[in-house]
Amino acid sequence: MNRLPQALQPLATVLPKLVKRGIASRRLGQVANTPPIAWAIRTITRMVVRPALALPLASALTPSERTTRGELQSTLQDIVDDVVEALGYSVAMVALYEQGDSLDLHAIQFDGRVLTREKIQFWERQISELIGRPISLTNPQVARTYVYQAAYADNLSVKAARSQRPVISNALFDLFRPITPEFTRPMVEAIQQELGISQVIAVPFFLETTLNGKPTREMVGNLFAARREPLTETALATLAAFGRQAAAAILNERQRIQIELTQELVLKIQTSVQDEDQLLQHIAEGVVEYMGYMTAMVATYEADGALPLRATCFDPAIISLERVHEWERQVSRFVPSDRPIRLIDPEVARIYVNRPEYQANLGVQAVRTGSNVVSDTLYNIFTPVVPLAAKPVIDAIQEELAIRQVITIPFFLERLVDGEICRELVGNLFTVTRSRSFRASEIALLQAFGQQAAAGLHNARLYRQSEDRRAAAQLFGRMAFTASASVHALKNHVGAVRLPLQLINMAIKNPQLFPEDERQQILARLEKDSELFRHLDAMADMLDTLHEPWRQKPDELTDVNACLSRALNKILPSRADWLDLVQAEDLPLIHTAPDMLTEAFKVLIKNAVEALEGLEHKRQLTITSQLEADATIRVTVRDNGTGIRAEHRHRIFEMRWSTKASGLGFGLFWTRDYIQGLGGQITVESAWGEGTTVQILLPTKPLQQDAEGAER
Repeated sequence: MNRLPQALQPLATVLPKLVKRGIASRRLGQVANTPPIAWAIRTITRMVVRPALALPLASALTPSERTTRGELQSTLQDIVDDVVEALGYSVAMVALYEQGDSLDLHAIQFDGRVLTREKIQFWERQISELIGRPISLTNPQVARTYVYQAAYADNLSVKAARSQRPVISNALFDLFRPITPEFTRPMVEAIQQELGISQVIAVPFFLETTLNGKPTREMVGNLFAARREPLTETALATLAAFGRQAAAAILNERQRIQIELTQELVLKIQTSVQDEDQLLQHIAEGVVEYMGYMTAMVATYEADGALPLRATCFDPAIISLERVHEWERQVSRFVPSDRPIRLIDPEVARIYVNRPEYQANLGVQAVRTGSNVVSDTLYNIFTPVVPLAAKPVIDAIQEELAIRQVITIPFFLERLVDGEICRELVGNLFTVTRSRSFRASEIALLQAFGQQAAAGLHNARLYRQSEDRRAAAQLFGRMAFTASASVHALKNHVGAVRLPLQLINMAIKNPQLFPEDERQQILARLEKDSELFRHLDAMADMLDTLHEPWRQKPDELTDVNACLSRALNKILPSRADWLDLVQAEDLPLIHTAPDMLTEAFKVLIKNAVEALEGLEHKRQLTITSQLEADATIRVTVRDNGTGIRAEHRHRIFEMRWSTKASGLGFGLFWTRDYIQGLGGQITVESAWGEGTTVQILLPTKPLQQDAEGAER
């Protein structure tokens, strides 16, 4: 063990306490490909391997490249660092498969002993002068190949993508054609000879996902490497493992983004509950802004069987409103002058599910089948609103925008009727892609957007119907709680698995650090039902929960004191001497979800504890519960902390308003909505520099609601 770097000695000491018995080779493979392993690899590499030259990428990220930011971008860079530094390759690169069927360079590393940044720039200038235009072999805007364009058919990256297997070449030039023209081959061959490169390889990597319950295999990128010696079977297997690590990191980032988008949509939906059109517009804008599509549309199902277009969003960099109006004028030439076509006017752009003439429309087909419907023809979403005679105009629009496919995703609400789950159609979500086909991951995220639209519309209509808004506030609070609580819990689970995976990875990736018998003991200490896999399974369950925000946590008889104690234990696991907790005995139970009431108390206690941090005078936090004469329960949280400035008091319950640099402005906003949804009240009294008192009044009798959930 003395061969370990000194910084790693404490980790090796605690290893027997962190992992348990037994690990099958199948489980070991799963561990090696779980997202947190990327963090472990980065940490170990930086500690035991000398950093080499890393070339910065030249482009800013676009919305469609959201998956290459932060942790993921760092992981991709560290993968190519490992290939060069630990495995001895001359060059390593990672390209990701983007919308439009392009493979864009996102990470690159060279062996600093044989190559410098100045040398690369010198070669780029030489090639640029030769071909008469600027070129950069490391700029993602230039170093990009297109999988299904004929001009790129001989590119090594494209060959690997289309064959879905590793492809090896003896010519470095094959990696850059046709980015660099054929007549530059001698120059690239001279570069290859100078670097001593024997072979180059492109290794595609994949995500194994499911769509509508069916397993799918989605290619998400390529790993490229060049080395001085011929590639062996062992080398191929090692590069494939790095590819799997990149795929796992991409999956992890997609899941994180999905949680982030879900929470963002929940917040927007909650603030738009009084305006259905604005709510639906948030959905359409989210598809364009967050997923990088050029357009998105949302239609809702009406009582007369119509599906009118209710929200539309275009990427202004691709489609302007003036251009849309021009297309409308072109199409209107084929209809009577008193009935001009308006492609985004709900009075015109509407279809009818039950009318025979609309059966070929893509939206109607999605409703009829109850599932996603994809077409290669843009006209299919406009028929018969746009007459067949105008189809050449729509075809020209499709060609102008390079649209390859259009998709319609129906979204539903599930209701329990006579003991059976029935699906109620709410509407359709439409979008288009420049890719050859929609990927499984894209469809899954679009379905999540549709589900958010369904939940938002349901609650908005309930809000309109409710004479008293408390029942609606309770529903919205539940939906927001699901997203917010899952995000926090997910972070906790990720933190719990990081250290064990780091230690296991040390034994896998750096066997020279351990005597063989100790290394085998490490790998034998993780069993199938270990704590680590419990955390990983919990992470997957949370992501599934976020797909269906309307599946609310059930109410039950809840002990207020128990929830208060749980919240306090989460914030202050060790009771401080400045805490005074006084709980009345025999409080009546109330009807609510215990987790939600605990979360509300946790928000208030956390704010109080943070207000006490850094005080020079004696700190004091008092938490009490008591039963009032009118059968309500009063919970009080009082601190002698910093207090709230007078000019801020009227804003503390506003969403997105926070005095904390990293605050979301969500905690108090949600807490007030939730408490009011129970029929309760929350009040705040505060003086700057003296402290804050928060009081919650909770009724002990449940709200009486009708079958739709609205309060009587």
